[in-house]
Amino acid sequence: MEKNKILLGNCLEIMKTFPDDCIDLIVTSPNYNNWRNRRTQAKRQEYWKRTNIVYDVCEDKQNDIDYEKEQIGTINEMVRILKPTGTICYNHKDRIFNFQVKSPIEWIIKSNAIYRQRITWDRCGMQAYNPVRFYRVDEDIYILGNNAKEFTWNKEAAKYLSVWRIPPNRNIYGHNATFPEEIVKRCIEAFTNENDLVLDPYNGTGTTTKVAKDMNRNYIGIDISQKYNEIAENRLSAK
Repeated sequence: MEKNKILLGNCLEIMKTFPDDCIDLIVTSPNYNNWRNRRTQAKRQEYWKRTNIVYDVCEDKQNDIDYEKEQIGTINEMVRILKPTGTICYNHKDRIFNFQVKSPIEWIIKSNAIYRQRITWDRCGMQAYNPVRFYRVDEDIYILGNNAKEFTWNKEAAKYLSVWRIPPNRNIYGHNATFPEEIVKRCIEAFTNENDLVLDPYNGTGTTTKVAKDMNRNYIGIDISQKYNEIAENRLSAK
């Protein structure tokens, strides 16, 4: 397993080639499987245009059973390759279909991960407004691991508390679902030391790998999109 690389392919299959207990921190955000939110009603065209997430080669269109099974398998593989002192920061959010909430916690608790904490990412606003409920302006960052204690923790990071008010990115690098560098920075600051190895199995356009490099950490990024990988590589080489 080579460090400081961007790898092209299916993250689950690539992680299976990694040895046990080799990663210090995983910071990632998978696709949310929001395909049923892609509406076409003419009267709400602008609303759906603002809220839809479109990826390069990921269709983001699975039934819930298959999606949850895939996420459980991915989390289990992340736990396997994580060091006993390691941490997983897993960004996801509740999804609402037919007025019912589907939460990531439903598959997280079925996985092998120890659920240590949940951070609320306050996005400082919303993409659109739909007045049928109290509209959520936040997402979640689930803090997971394979141990409930004795993991790497830099106590100075406790100052960030459990609600992180950070504005989202606005469709930069040709990808409209990148998370801000500040989120990755806080995760790396809290759960790693210099020269530790940081992985993002859904690396996208490379926010995690860029921040890891900037903070003197080793990194590995995985994505199925050649286009996004090229962007990630360019970000790593930029001055």
